[in-house]
This record gives sequence, structure tokens and C-alpha cells, in this order.
Amino acid sequence: MKVLIVDDAEIDSLLCQKIVESLDYRPIAVSSADEALEILQKPGAPDIIIMDWFMPEITGIELCEHVRRMHLMVEPFILIMTANTDRHAEAEALNAGADDFISKPINRIDIEAKLRLGRRLIKTQLELLVANQKLQEKLQFDTLTGIMNRQSGLKTITSTLSRLSRQQQNQGLLVHCHIRLSPDNQRRFRHEVHDKIYIQLARQLSQILRQSDIVVRFREDEFLFFAESEPDSHPLLMQRIRRAIIDDYATNYDSEMVPSILIAGLVIRPEQAMTPVDKLLQQTEMILSKLHAEGKISDLVSLASSRNTRVVDFADYRRVHGK
Repeated sequence: MKVLIVDDAEIDSLLCQKIVESLDYRPIAVSSADEALEILQKPGAPDIIIMDWFMPEITGIELCEHVRRMHLMVEPFILIMTANTDRHAEAEALNAGADDFISKPINRIDIEAKLRLGRRLIKTQLELLVANQKLQEKLQFDTLTGIMNRQSGLKTITSTLSRLSRQQQNQGLLVHCHIRLSPDNQRRFRHEVHDKIYIQLARQLSQILRQSDIVVRFREDEFLFFAESEPDSHPLLMQRIRRAIIDDYATNYDSEMVPSILIAGLVIRPEQAMTPVDKLLQQTEMILSKLHAEGKISDLVSLASSRNTRVVDFADYRRVHGK
């Protein structure tokens, strides 16, 4: 572990370096606060700082306050050393953001104890950061199917649409799939059977993915698929999605369990890519409603120009499907 030593007194700095090195730490010594701040702003900066209180231009107390205002990802362990014997000195150092205080002349036993404490605190911080990162990643995915959940999926689609709007080569394809067992079958089959259906569906959709494509569990029985590709490829992709869903049910389930399947595809041109996702979903739901009324399974439609786009009320469709 690297230890940054900030002290303008050469003899004290050399002594501190030798002690730190003897304890199997890697010392990095500088003589001013400006040099210290420059190092702390670089990747791989030291997580432990030993700084002298009295330095020219910027004191150790001022440097400590400055470091705390930087809001680094890992807050460094700051140890202030000084020959100041004032009984209020330690309190002043701690109030400035220091983690501990050590008096000069320093010795190996004191430094070792302080560095051991600093190492434990840094380790705890890192463990919490890793745990928080894992939690954040977990919150982005649907617990049952392992694909993106509604919140993270819509955010990712919005980001992808923004990128799409900045180029003119490809178009976006938003596919809205509604796969639902009939009310009679919902009552007949256990909940774990329903779960198995949606897990396998998510797996089927994921298998036809490219790395840049997005699959989202939008609602319990609804999935979104977003792809960015050349216009000629959209019908083929719709066909692959339809085949993946329908063939899976035909192969693995009894005919009594085959659900109603509706697949709405919406083509989005680059100049339309800044349309809010909720408006795009209104259009896909309009397609789903039409498919349901006409007894069809899928349809691929281009997003109309803004002057022709209708905002429709889907209350009836939602009511029929128990939404």
C-alpha cells in the first residue's frame, strides 16, 4: 500500500520514509501541498497520507480540509504530525478532517499502530464500495429472469436512442412483446410454472441478442427488445423474435398452456430518436391493441412523423388484460 508523506523538512521526511518503508509500505514523499494535491488527482493515488502541520504557503490543516472537499472515491486515511504541544491541537486536526494525530519526533511503534488503523479503515471502505457496486448491479436486473428490469432498461434504451440521434446510418427497432396465459390457465397452473415460462422466454430472447441489443422485462408478462441496425434487417429481426418465442412454446409446452402472444415492432429513424420513450411505448401499445382486436400475432410499423403521431388512451386494452 502506498503512503504519501507531505513534509517540507527534509530530515523529518527522510526519517518518516525509512520507518514507513521498514513496515512494508511504499512511501511517496513530497515537500508541498501543491505536489500532494497533484498526486491525489491521478489514478492509483495513495490511500494513506502523513502530512506535517507546519508547511509554507498551505498548512497541513488547510491541506487536510482541501483533500476532504475533493470527495475522492476512497477517502484517504489522513495522519497529521506536528511538534505542537498545545492541548487543543489534536482537536483542531480532527475537526479539519484528519483521522488521527501523531506528535513529533515520530517513532516506529507509533507510526506502525497508526498505519495499521489506516489500513483497516481503507479495507473497510473498499469492501463497502464493492458491496454497494454489487447491490447497484443487482438492482438493475429482474430477479427472476436475470435481464434488465423496467427502470434500468428504460434508462438504457433512452441512452441508446440519444446515441442513435447523432448518426444517420442505422435505425432503431423497439419490439414490445406481450406473452400471457389465459385467465383459466393462470388459475389452473401453479405460479412456479408461470415463472418457468418467463425464465425460458428471457433466455430465448437473450440468445438472439447482439452485444449492443437490449432486452428488458417491462412488466410481468411484457418484454421489450431494442436493437440498432440497418433498415433492411428489421423484418428479419422481428421474424427471429417471433420464431424464438413461438417455437419455444410449441416445443416445450402442452397446447393447453400456449399463451396469447402479441409482438409489436416500431421502427425509429435517427431524426425521431429524441422522442421520449413513454411516447414510443404508447405507439407500441397501440399496435398491440390493434393486433389483439384483429386476432394477429405480430406487426412491424414505422413511427409516424410528429405531426401525425396520435396519443391514444389504452385504458380498454389494459382493462381487458388485467393491467
